[in-house]
Amino acid sequence: MTTDRRFCQTKPGLVHYVVAGPPDGVPVVLLHQTPRSCDEFAEVLALLAPEHRVVAIDTIGYGCSDRVSMQPSIADYADGVRDVLDHADIPAATLVGHHTGAFIALEVAASYPARVSALVLSGPVFMDDEARAALAPWFVQWHPSADGAHLHDKWSRLGRWIGDPSLRQRLLADVFRAGETSEQGHLAILDYPMADRLPLIRARVLLLYGRQDPFAHIAQSYRFAERLPATTAVELDGGVFLPTEHPAAYARAVREFVRASPATP
Repeated sequence: MTTDRRFCQTKPGLVHYVVAGPPDGVPVVLLHQTPRSCDEFAEVLALLAPEHRVVAIDTIGYGCSDRVSMQPSIADYADGVRDVLDHADIPAATLVGHHTGAFIALEVAASYPARVSALVLSGPVFMDDEARAALAPWFVQWHPSADGAHLHDKWSRLGRWIGDPSLRQRLLADVFRAGETSEQGHLAILDYPMADRLPLIRARVLLLYGRQDPFAHIAQSYRFAERLPATTAVELDGGVFLPTEHPAAYARAVREFVRASPATP
């Protein structure tokens, strides 16, 4: 599989993205959670690329994209996705967003409906006042300590959700690359007016939930189904890092949904 690395100039800075798969394949765009990078979808991309034109984006502030000192909004992140679609010459695509990426995918569909053929919202949280209050204590920006204790602290905290040391190392590489602005994506979702934006969605929607995800549960799916058209909910084994933990099942669910979706919105 050949993967191209590209950079797109956006208003906040350069956005890095990778492209794989046949140029005439049905486009699929992958949007990672905070504070990860397109590495979150490395295995999923490889599984989708034989059939699809796959684009995996490093959200501004993460991965190999530029860091920004200002606090972006979800609308800012969505504008970056639109800019990448323009740069990659993709008129419309299925957007696949995990956790924070799901919020960004939603906003792209709300702001630029002609650019979204279908939506896969992976681990979406229905963001209301109750969810904001529950999530806000988790979204605290870390800073380096003089004795380096923050390094071990992050390693230990990730151990609550992932035991594999090799995978944990991958995750921590993204955390420390993002640095002292690594919580920007999380802070953006706290301010996202989801209830106002959901009625604007016109694309078909697949909701993906990990059975062991402590933050997002399939029991919440009815709240999206009440507000979104043609919504299907699927539960997979896995937790917070679902695309990386179980890429084969994840890619299969995406592939089957894309095959059943119209080519244009």
